Amino acid sequence: MNKHLKFVLEVYKPYLKLKLLAIGGSLFESVALTGLAYIVKNVVDDVFIAKSYEKLIFVIVVLIILAILKQVGFIIKDYGMPLVIYKASRDLRFKVYEKILNASPSVFRKYTPGDLIGRAVSDIEKFGEIISRVSTNIITEAFTIIGICAVLIYRDWKLFLIFVLIVPFLAWALDHFGEKRKKYSRKVQESIGEYIHHLSQILSGIEVVKLFKKKIFLHIFNKINERLYERQKKNKFYETIYLSTVEIIAYTATAGIIFYGGIRIINGDLTPGDFFSFLGGVFILVNSLQAFQRGAVNVKALSPVIDRLLEVLNLPQEKDKGIEFSGLKDKIQYQNVSLSIDGNQILKNINLIIRKGENIGIVGPTGSGKSTLVKILPALITEYEGKVLIDNHELREYSLSSLRDKIGMVSQEVIIFNDTLRNNLLVAKPDATEEELIEALKKARADFAFKLENGLDTVLGEKGSRLSGGERQRIAIARIFLKNPDILIVDEGTSALDVETEEYIMEEIEKHFEDRTVIIITHRLKLLDITDKVIVIEGGQIVEEGTKEELLKQKGVFYRFSTISS
Repeated sequence: MNKHLKFVLEVYKPYLKLKLLAIGGSLFESVALTGLAYIVKNVVDDVFIAKSYEKLIFVIVVLIILAILKQVGFIIKDYGMPLVIYKASRDLRFKVYEKILNASPSVFRKYTPGDLIGRAVSDIEKFGEIISRVSTNIITEAFTIIGICAVLIYRDWKLFLIFVLIVPFLAWALDHFGEKRKKYSRKVQESIGEYIHHLSQILSGIEVVKLFKKKIFLHIFNKINERLYERQKKNKFYETIYLSTVEIIAYTATAGIIFYGGIRIINGDLTPGDFFSFLGGVFILVNSLQAFQRGAVNVKALSPVIDRLLEVLNLPQEKDKGIEFSGLKDKIQYQNVSLSIDGNQILKNINLIIRKGENIGIVGPTGSGKSTLVKILPALITEYEGKVLIDNHELREYSLSSLRDKIGMVSQEVIIFNDTLRNNLLVAKPDATEEELIEALKKARADFAFKLENGLDTVLGEKGSRLSGGERQRIAIARIFLKNPDILIVDEGTSALDVETEEYIMEEIEKHFEDRTVIIITHRLKLLDITDKVIVIEGGQIVEEGTKEELLKQKGVFYRFSTISS
């Protein structure tokens, strides 16, 4: 089975009964249209020519019945079909969201946020929109075409042969212009993704943008916008030319039917009623064929949209299976760990032991691989070579949920959601009590939270825009106290704090995590006073290791680093 058709059937399978009801509405509407074409003969021959009053009453009653049947079918179809599509789109949005949420970390280095957002938003909307048009056009018109063709053959198969002659031309138009539409439909969706990505970047960094020349941003946007316009223009051009071509072909055939039918009426081979019934059917058929082929063209445009959605639905997923990690019992050991991403060597033969309960400091120049080294532990980076042993089990053997449940991280880049302060804390511990939330905020010295107009129920704005950088970091630290992990990683997590606040919080961390494992990445050497051992990384390699005092006495890389930092 074609993968695109299979995808559509799977998406709408849960709503088969409602779909069949909507199809039943299409059938009612088509039967009514077919009946109208059939009854034209009675109107012309029995009413206009034979002048029968009884036939007139009969025709009027039938027309009213057909009109009611058509409207019943229309209501069922035009409400039922969109309802199916809305339900399926709701489910599809959830599936895409879930796939993105559970995607392997490497996925987010391959796809831009704008691309994923485009697929999750505009592609799903486009899919529903096209399916709506296709369902309405193709199903209703298919029934109508079948019914009208039966009427036309019954009325006069010789006249119908003229119409059959145009089928190869219509098929050619569908194939040629449909492929063009498919191509540019894909390009339009790609451009929309590019547009969303650029816009999200600008909005995320709007403060930086305002401090630099806007001309370059306008130039970049203009190129993206112009490319989207050109692709939309070509997409619409081929759709319009296709529809025009179909209409020319159809009306050429209709002209031939009128010519041939007129000659036969003049010669007495055909009654006016038969002819006008046939001609009325032809006009309905032409209209139905146009609508049907418009739907068929949209099917071509649907293919690239489905391909893009399937790509998201088939993203590599994290597998939450393996040994349950209940906390560090002995040690973490890196054995010959190396890492390259896109040809860039980030870590080289790292050998390191971190024992339970140790406080480890990691220092080194920017870009040396410090953050990458610790991101391996909660499996935020998984493509490393070598081994990372946790209590003699390779890290990959543990279930992800249990591993991440016991590892906490505070980084320089704090993520604050556009939600209440309460919900921003509850992400760390959903069942936390009011007392626990207040205690965590106090330990993180986030007293400002109690002065907000709505307290813990104050909405913090996009990325915490209502807060300062230091306030955002203190909320991130409060999350860590709530989560209470067995292994804590502080990756420049206090960089936005003043010295007094930083010292207070580090003392709280030292007390709270006294018997647990703490890894601190910092450029502030004062924070290393609470560490048992310092690791110095340069160029992705460990170049020195020892206590702070030992490394200062060596007067090597750490000494040089401390001199620059002081």
